[in-house]
Amino acid sequence: MLRFGPICTAVLLSASLTGVGAAVENAGDTKILRRIEVTGLKRTKPQVVLQYIDIKEGDPTDKIDTVELRNFLERLRIFSKVDVRLTETGGGPCMRECVLTVEVKEKWSLYPIPVYVKYRDTEIGGAFLVESNFLGENKGIATGALISNRGWQALLGYTDPHIGYSRISTTMRYLTGRVFIEDATPRGEILRSYTLIRHDFQSATGYNWRHGFFLGVLAGYRSAEVLDRPWIQSASVMNMGARLRYSSVTPVDFFQTGFETTFDTEKGIAFSGEDLHTVSSASALHIKTFKNQFVSFLFSFQYSHYPEPLEQRLGGWQGTRTLPALLIPADKFTVGAINYQVGFLQFSWATFAALAFFDAGTARRDGEAPITFYGPGAGLRLYLTEITIPALGVDVARDIPSEQIQVSFFIGYNLQ
Repeated sequence: MLRFGPICTAVLLSASLTGVGAAVENAGDTKILRRIEVTGLKRTKPQVVLQYIDIKEGDPTDKIDTVELRNFLERLRIFSKVDVRLTETGGGPCMRECVLTVEVKEKWSLYPIPVYVKYRDTEIGGAFLVESNFLGENKGIATGALISNRGWQALLGYTDPHIGYSRISTTMRYLTGRVFIEDATPRGEILRSYTLIRHDFQSATGYNWRHGFFLGVLAGYRSAEVLDRPWIQSASVMNMGARLRYSSVTPVDFFQTGFETTFDTEKGIAFSGEDLHTVSSASALHIKTFKNQFVSFLFSFQYSHYPEPLEQRLGGWQGTRTLPALLIPADKFTVGAINYQVGFLQFSWATFAALAFFDAGTARRDGEAPITFYGPGAGLRLYLTEITIPALGVDVARDIPSEQIQVSFFIGYNLQ
């Protein structure tokens, strides 16, 4: 036994040294994160950026996806520029001791939005004050009012995309106003009219998965008091429901790419008037085609029963731009649109874009015959680099079945 001792010891020692050598060699091949640097923040708190970095100093860098991290930060819509780099501590490409550098440029976060909207039968003016980075934590607040030839409306909204930097988000909105309502045909013939006072509070609270999924609870209260038509029943309804949403949309310069879809279902508890129940969905696919060009495919539907004063109003929004704006009541509808945008003039502060589109759809009000509408259109857009909404838009659309032409003009209105 003694004769074999030295031999065994030598073998064990050799194996041990070989293992240490392999470990040292493997350690040399591993790229380690030594430092995280975030630059360009003036009003935004660093945690808004750091919450998307799932590794810490000392971890291997193979856990870092710089493209994915950049996309996450661009989707916050508070940065006009995002650059993510992984470099060696002394400079150059990351080889062993690495630094993760995130460089951003903040957009304006507090700004007034003047609003002017002109349709053939409706003219709306007003202003909103928007803060998209409240307290430097990417929380959003909007408040403002609109006055038109149909009355007035006031809005207060709040969004927190990451409560306490968790993955739970909430959105709340309160809308009130006194509005003159008209029901019309696709040709613009007025069938009836009435005036109402409306209160509408809605909220959506739920969990966000990092790669774009959201599952949440909807809750709210809607009321509409009809003032001058006693045969139209007023309504007061508390609604509860659920929302499933997915979005991979990433804004780049003036356009955006990706897919987004939302599915909602709601049930109402009526305090007065008719019951409410609805199933609705809206989806959009945005694809970059050539330089400064992109195409959008949009689809939405709603299958519902609303009290008359609370019905959805078609016309003027995407998929329904060939109809008289906000004059066509519907409980059930399916609409689609194809938009093609070309940025033809670009400056450091703004991009001018031309738009060609085709809208189509069918809609029905409970107890009435369905209508079908479709037709082409064209428009112009002005996008400001430092603000997340278009600053100006003009649309001209022709409805083929009714042979009507609709013209829309917007200032400070989100047309996407």
